[in-house]
Amino acid sequence: MAGYLEKITKIIYRERKRGRSFKAKAHPSEEDLVCFLEGKFSVQDKEAVQKHLLSCDLCAEYLSVQLKIQPHLSLDVPGQLLEKVKKLLGQETAENLLEVFLKLKDKAMEIIQTTGDVLVGQELVPAPVLRSRKIDEFKEEVSILKDLRQIRILAKIQNKGAKSFNLTITVKDKQSQKTHKNLRITLLKDGIELESYITDSAGSSFFENILPGNYSVEVSREGQKEAVIDLKVQV
Repeated sequence: MAGYLEKITKIIYRERKRGRSFKAKAHPSEEDLVCFLEGKFSVQDKEAVQKHLLSCDLCAEYLSVQLKIQPHLSLDVPGQLLEKVKKLLGQETAENLLEVFLKLKDKAMEIIQTTGDVLVGQELVPAPVLRSRKIDEFKEEVSILKDLRQIRILAKIQNKGAKSFNLTITVKDKQSQKTHKNLRITLLKDGIELESYITDSAGSSFFENILPGNYSVEVSREGQKEAVIDLKVQV
């Protein structure tokens, strides 16, 4: 784990090369963060983004997702940034956009763990509240939602009788609720791509008759991965 923390932290503190103007604002844009990761900022702009990441958990969490799914060079890092990332990695939402652990039953599904919010009837219940209420069984389907910066991911899981399940991934804009079309949603198992679809007009992709197991779902746009969902389903 120590080596992993060092690697993640070094990734954030990349070489200060090449010029692209960054104007200070409330949050760096996604394009700004990509340029930050790729070392396209000047020394001054690089320091401005780094300073923001040290004070903003939201942007640092978004960046941690990018770091998980993209390889980068690494350099020595200052102690202050190292401590920042260590704290973030200690949070349940730091490493992945969404983690879902389920157990399939003949008549109901049981949620073992989730880092997203769960839709219970018309109520959206945060994961800690769900656990405190001991709400863990759902008859036929469960919807789990997670926000990350500009996008909102909804994972709907339908029980097909303890032997398989269907999975629908929907991506929307967090603020406007407009659907994100033409995203690629890819289902992988053990690093091997099983299915891959472009989101439809409703911003959704559908995977049918999936057997229990450990899966990853990647959300990407024009070859650039934007989010990862770890999905573990047991019988």
